[in-house]
Amino acid sequence: MKRFLIIGALVAALPAPALWAQDASDVTCMNVPEPVVSLDYGSRYTDDSKDRSDIDKASNAAVNEALGPIDDFIVDLAGKANKAAKGGDGAEDAAACVVDALNVWAKADALSDLQSMNANLSSPSRFGAMALAYLQAESATEVDPDKAKTIEDWLKARARHTAKWFDTEAPDMASQNNLRAWAGLAAAAVGNAAGDDYLKAWANTSFALVACQADEDGALKWEMERGPRALHYQLHAVAPLVVGAALLQGDGYPTFDMCDGAIHRAVKFIPAAFDNLDMVAEKAGEEQTFATGDEKLKSFELAWADAYLSLFDAPEIASFVEEYRPLSNSKLGGEQSALW
Repeated sequence: MKRFLIIGALVAALPAPALWAQDASDVTCMNVPEPVVSLDYGSRYTDDSKDRSDIDKASNAAVNEALGPIDDFIVDLAGKANKAAKGGDGAEDAAACVVDALNVWAKADALSDLQSMNANLSSPSRFGAMALAYLQAESATEVDPDKAKTIEDWLKARARHTAKWFDTEAPDMASQNNLRAWAGLAAAAVGNAAGDDYLKAWANTSFALVACQADEDGALKWEMERGPRALHYQLHAVAPLVVGAALLQGDGYPTFDMCDGAIHRAVKFIPAAFDNLDMVAEKAGEEQTFATGDEKLKSFELAWADAYLSLFDAPEIASFVEEYRPLSNSKLGGEQSALW
C-alpha cells in the first residue's frame, strides 16, 4: 500500500514565463511556474512587535508577493494530487501531472537559496506541501525511476537543510513553536516520500519539542506568547502536529502518546477555547482577535481534523468542525477527505 495512505486508504517582480508539465499522452495538464530558487524577504510584523502579532502591511505585502507564485503552485499541485488520490478515471494522468511538475522544480533545485531568516522559516511548509502532493501521486501511479530519484533527492536536500537550520540557527521562539512543527511536518512527509529514517526521527523529535510544552488545558506555551493572535497560532501549530504525527503512525512512532498525550490536549483545547475565549485571553494576557471580530475561524484552519478523526473517536472535534466542512488546506495536501 502506498505510503501516504497507510492511515486510511528573491522572486522576480514580474511574472515568470510558464512551463508546462505533460502527462503520458502528451496532453497539457498543468501550468508550472518558473521554479523559485532564491528567497529573500523580511518579517510580516512591525519591528516593535515584541509578541510578533502586529502585522506591518507593507512588509506583509512584500512577503506575500515573494511567496505568491509558490503558494499558487502548491494549490494547483494539491488539486491534481487529490484527483490522483481519489482514484478512478484520470487518476494516473493527474498523478503524472504532479510528478512532471515537481520534476521541473527539482531539476532547477528550487528553494535552495534561502537568503534570510524568514525565508528559512517559511519554506518548510511549502516544500512539505510539495512532498505531500508527491506522496499522493505515487499512490496512483508507478513513478519513473529517474524522476523519482530527482524529486526525492531534491526534497531530501531541502528537508535536511531545514533540520540543520532549525537545530543550529533558528531563533529561540521559532525553534520551538508552530514554525518548528511545520518543519517537522515537512520532514515527516519527505521522510515518507524518500524513505529517509533520519528525517522521520527528526520530525518526531520536533513534534515532541513543540507539543510537550502544552499545559494541562492543552495551550501551547509559545503560541500563548503571541498576544491577541495566540489562538490563531495555536490552530497554526495543531495542523502540522496532527498531520505529521498521523504520517509517522505507520512507522511505529508513538507521537500522539508522548508527554501524556500532549497533542491530544492541544487538539481538545481548540473547541474549548472557542467556547470560552476568556480562558485564552487569561493565558495570553490579551483579548483574542476571534473575540474582537478582527478574525473569523476559517475551514482551512481545521483541515487537520480529518487526519485526527481517522485515528481517534473524538465526537467533540467532529461536532466542532462539522459546519466548516469540506476541510481543505493545500499545505496539508489539499482536500483532507481524499487522504484520510
